[in-house]
Amino acid sequence: CFYLKACEVYEVRDRWYAKSFAGYPMWEILVVGGQTPDGKDASNELSYLCLDAAADLQTKQPVLAVRVFDGTPESLIRKGAEMIQAGMANPGFFNDEAAIKMTLGKGCTMEEARDWTIVGCIQPGPGGGSTDGSPDAGYVNAPKVLELVLHNGRDPKTGELLGLETGDPRDFKSIDELKDALKKQLAYFYRMIKDGYDLMVPYHMLRYPVIFASMAMKGCVESGMSVQEGGAKYSTAGMFITGSANLADSIVAIEDVVFKDKDVTMDELISALDRNFEGEERLRQLLINKPPKYGNDNAHVDGVAREMLGYCADLVQSWEDSRHGHYSFCNLSQTVNISHGEACGATPDGRLAGETYCDNCSPTMGRDLKGPTATVKSVASIGQCNFHDGALFNLRFDPKGIQGEKGLEIIEGVIKTYFENGGEHIQINVVDDKTLRAAQEEPEKYKGLMVRVAGYMAYFTELDKAAQDSIIDRTAHLSA
Repeated sequence: CFYLKACEVYEVRDRWYAKSFAGYPMWEILVVGGQTPDGKDASNELSYLCLDAAADLQTKQPVLAVRVFDGTPESLIRKGAEMIQAGMANPGFFNDEAAIKMTLGKGCTMEEARDWTIVGCIQPGPGGGSTDGSPDAGYVNAPKVLELVLHNGRDPKTGELLGLETGDPRDFKSIDELKDALKKQLAYFYRMIKDGYDLMVPYHMLRYPVIFASMAMKGCVESGMSVQEGGAKYSTAGMFITGSANLADSIVAIEDVVFKDKDVTMDELISALDRNFEGEERLRQLLINKPPKYGNDNAHVDGVAREMLGYCADLVQSWEDSRHGHYSFCNLSQTVNISHGEACGATPDGRLAGETYCDNCSPTMGRDLKGPTATVKSVASIGQCNFHDGALFNLRFDPKGIQGEKGLEIIEGVIKTYFENGGEHIQINVVDDKTLRAAQEEPEKYKGLMVRVAGYMAYFTELDKAAQDSIIDRTAHLSA
């Protein structure tokens, strides 16, 4: 009854919101497993009952989250793996060690950090003691920022000055000069989000005080203030990034093709991008196939991703909002990567104008070619423990590659490898391209097909075509 009741909760959304959070999620997360405040295993009979109920009903809400640490029973991990193998897209798995470090970064005690729960999709925080009414302060479109750097702060579509004038990139002598300009430009846009959010907070204090929620929040009754006034014991607001894999791949492509091997000049590259590679397919294929790509366990490109994301995290997390709460960084895009991709021209990784970016912290679709173990090692290497609001990772398997006992061992092995290397969160779709494309063609026959979109599930046939295509485009791994 509880699960069915959870499915009754909806809200009216505008066009942009519905597109950016495709599938009408309500982010009702039910957390099982993990550990108690004193560090003991917190799983019990109810943990398994929650998973059983999710398997029996297969509703899209609530979303199940299994917390895993070195004291988690193998039987709990196996139960979750069996559900994933069956194609249920539920549960997601969370690394306690990483999430505890993130929660400690918000100023919590160790006891509070061990009792962490999820705010929004995958953002860890102390249970009942941290909120601001909205975990999303804003998203920065990273590939678009790179596009502005390549045009000295101007949008090539309109000629309008949108960012900082960081210099003519044709005069850059090294990739470091480009990265320095990019960091300045990223800081400019994150500061813009901060300034806007700081102005909005006082309005929320007056017009949107969320009194009922505040009554259940630690610190609000004691302080006599709502969460919007900063009454909660811990107050945070999240800043996000889209297209992080496209950004890293693009930087390395410029480094290799322009500065290192001098296959083309910067002017020739920018000219090709502005024409959306028209007449330049040979160059586009060079950019796609020659430089290494994030998601293949390549230390160099993974290191570039870590550098740029680490810069953003350190910057954002050094700021306070106007309520004296702290900002947290998160590598998460929901389906904002679709609309942000539509707003950006061609990029140096070979992506065409308007195409969807990578989803969340996952590799660019179709670019992770060395198997799931290499993929999870790449994604885990980007310094996620420094992102106080975490990183959302989608992985997809073809059902043919993970059948039987061996398949369960592959799923469990991928999860454990990811966590051992520092990853915070992983969610897995097990569905092949044939099924997804058939569902697009004959949706009435696939009304129950559930997929993971971001930190939530949705019925595939209820998604718009752009969101459906972004899921189909994810690499379907056959085995470890």
